[in-house]
Amino acid sequence: MKNTRFFLLLLLAPFVIFSCTDHDGDTVGETDRQFMINAADGNMFEIRAGEIANQKAMHDSVKAYGHHMVMDHSMATQELMALAAKKSVALPTSLSPAKQMKIDSLNAKSGMDFDTTYMAMMVVSHVETISLFEKESTEGVDAEVKSWAAGKLPTLKHHLEKAKAVKDLL
Repeated sequence: MKNTRFFLLLLLAPFVIFSCTDHDGDTVGETDRQFMINAADGNMFEIRAGEIANQKAMHDSVKAYGHHMVMDHSMATQELMALAAKKSVALPTSLSPAKQMKIDSLNAKSGMDFDTTYMAMMVVSHVETISLFEKESTEGVDAEVKSWAAGKLPTLKHHLEKAKAVKDLL
């Protein structure tokens, strides 16, 4: 009898614990959480690469694009940080190893090689980012995260078109 009660208690414990915790919708599932982490990593990459472009670019259009990336992605980072705090998601504070490798590669460039490499990176990065945001805006679970992702798509698409235009000028 004691073993049966103990077994039942073990089976019911997770349900009791779950029902006693606060589930007010301020946390997100793994898919939305991973999106937010990837979006933060992408923003950090765009900001850091833009800062480097401000320092090293030869062409004014490349410098201007870099400045624009710093401004827009800094604003998006602030919004994402507020959303992440509300949803109890810990965002990274440093670049992922893959993004850091890209920054290191970019830092090694100079002159026209820098400009063309940076703009090519921006095209690829924005294609990837748009895909990430489109997926979240259609397949995400949390309504606020989905809405934030969808709201950023027009700006990201503009960044991509501008990157392509500047790249074509080089």
